[in-house]
Amino acid sequence: MVSDYAGRIRSKEAADASVALAPSDPEAHYARGNALADTGDYAGAASAYEEALRLRPRDYVLWVELGKSREETGDTRGALESFRKAVALAPFYARPRWQLGNALLRAGAREEAVRELRRAAESEPRLYPNLIQTLWPVSGREPRAFVLDAGPRTDDETLAVVSFLIKEGEADEGLKALRESGLRLNEEARKRLVKDLLAAERFADAYGVWAVGRAGGGPLEDGGFEEGAHTDEEGFGWRFATNVQNVRLSLDAAEPREGALSLKVEYAGNSEPSQTPVSRLLAVEPGARYRLTFFARTKEVVTGGPPFVQVVSAAKSGEALAETAVLPASTDGWQGFALEFTAPPAGAVRVALKRKSCATSPCPAFGAVWLDAFGLRRLE
Repeated sequence: MVSDYAGRIRSKEAADASVALAPSDPEAHYARGNALADTGDYAGAASAYEEALRLRPRDYVLWVELGKSREETGDTRGALESFRKAVALAPFYARPRWQLGNALLRAGAREEAVRELRRAAESEPRLYPNLIQTLWPVSGREPRAFVLDAGPRTDDETLAVVSFLIKEGEADEGLKALRESGLRLNEEARKRLVKDLLAAERFADAYGVWAVGRAGGGPLEDGGFEEGAHTDEEGFGWRFATNVQNVRLSLDAAEPREGALSLKVEYAGNSEPSQTPVSRLLAVEPGARYRLTFFARTKEVVTGGPPFVQVVSAAKSGEALAETAVLPASTDGWQGFALEFTAPPAGAVRVALKRKSCATSPCPAFGAVWLDAFGLRRLE
């Protein structure tokens, strides 16, 4: 009871008492070793673990803890011997191999270390993200060596390696590894990869992944909202915001400009003008000139910050490239609008419905705006 209590609260006093009560009980010495390690007395902890192992020599956990304490005291050789003993006792468990692999890395035995770490991850797949984090500096941050060391065997492991390389600024090598693997991305994996590429501002690559299997209508496919919108997906489709106060979005089948639907935006009170209730990411060729067209109709829009459509760079700077005049308060049917812009170096732009700033705050808006038939054409 005392040794169990000592183990749970990591108390040296309770551990000493348990050893005095039951000196032949390995659990008492194990509890004492843990308590001493917590205080930084690794030499004392190693002695306690050694005594526990004298009483219970085939316990791989004790060998692992002894190895950790020995390494802390600078006894690299003794630590490796302890970890190897733990691996021999529990060859199919991940923890002993993981500890041995890391100790071998610190000792400079790279090849053996990589083998042990990979075998640990094979035993416990949840370790694989930790494995690739560990291997990146070991590989000298050289992508090809890193991929070989990581040796992905499953789809999830391949995707983890690709995503890691993208986040490390090695998107070309990550996508090359993906192609060489022959992996066919499922929908969830595709979304994850698109998200990673967008975060790295690799917009052309992200569009290439996103567009696989789609109708091929160009960067502004579904300019009339016929396919609806997505509020939870990173990509190049229409996105409806869910957190814009007093703004309601819906797909309206009444009097569309073309097709079966148009987008209806209803303003019903105070809202932040800078927020974008609806937006669309578009892949474009850097430096090229484009013309964006769309149709809108409005009904009784009353506000000090009227709505307009703007095109901004998709890069983090969000540089404004072009915008329409503010939309009329009310229209007699559909009206056409157009704007022209030069594509930014990022190779992507974001089209968004916004409102002008108000002279006062809060900035209420009331009324309805319908949008339909967006189109994008490259100018010669």
